[in-house]
Amino acid sequence: MKRRLSIIFLYFLIGLISACATTSVSRTPTPPASLQGDTVSGRILFCRDDGIWLWEERTARRLLSPPATQPAFSPSGEQIAYVIVRDGASDLLIADQTGTVLTQLTHHDPAVPVGSLDRVYRAVWAFYPTWLPDGNGILAAVQAVAPVGDPPVDAPLALFRYDMTGQRQIVFSDSNAHLGRSIVLPTGDLIAVRTPLGRDGQQQLVRIVNGQATPLAGAPTPAYDPTISPDGNWLIFAVGVNGGSDLYALPVGGGAAVRLTDIGTARAPVFAPDGNTLAFLAVPSGGKGFDLFIAEVKITAEALALGTPRQLSTDFAIKADGGLSWTK
Repeated sequence: MKRRLSIIFLYFLIGLISACATTSVSRTPTPPASLQGDTVSGRILFCRDDGIWLWEERTARRLLSPPATQPAFSPSGEQIAYVIVRDGASDLLIADQTGTVLTQLTHHDPAVPVGSLDRVYRAVWAFYPTWLPDGNGILAAVQAVAPVGDPPVDAPLALFRYDMTGQRQIVFSDSNAHLGRSIVLPTGDLIAVRTPLGRDGQQQLVRIVNGQATPLAGAPTPAYDPTISPDGNWLIFAVGVNGGSDLYALPVGGGAAVRLTDIGTARAPVFAPDGNTLAFLAVPSGGKGFDLFIAEVKITAEALALGTPRQLSTDFAIKADGGLSWTK
């Protein structure tokens, strides 16, 4: 009988391979301390294989060492929520703006041997932290139940709210899908990425209101990496196009999605705090991986458009799924 391998089991296989490796050679280029390109207003967080990096003005430096990933600045910019992924489990942590760890919200690392099947059943996964607007907690996609079966089948990721003490409350779950990156609208409604279980499940954006999720009207499929403008009026997200991806904009109040880029690899958008600039990741022509781009945002009464994108980094090999976060 065919069984669907879950994301948990896939991570188990990856961890097992890593545990068995005797040597490791990094292929990720190390960026210089002084970057060439435009001066950035404020601070941008991004991820590479060697941890979480901070771009400030024209200088980039590593802020948090691996296995730190998926950072998110708090609304004040004084704290950073992020994920550590290691040995078949992942946890949510909070650091201050200097990278000093303040607290660990979850403790998903079971006291069983690394690489064992027992660890697959007992470990728990957490991903994609995003701050609540008041800065007093985060939302995250977290495994709600242990996997079952042999091999383990899907244990869906649900959306949980965590306060700063690690106390959690489930916000939304779907037994037939994984919930991923989410954002909070000014109304308190949520926009989240939903991926149906199974090999052919395509990521889609859903709107969650009063515990009910419905496909986001006007959003193409597959869609992922949602972000919201600081004024709360526009959503920008990545859409799968011809095996690649580009950015689309959609009014929060409803309407038709408009394509913003024609690069073929654009994803992970984030607005500047003033809403006048958008940063995103893309693979430039002839590039070795994802690099950082910025573009001016042009908003009229009825439309949002981007100016000509400008590439900031070269051969930085940024991890697209780690996302971007921008603060003052």
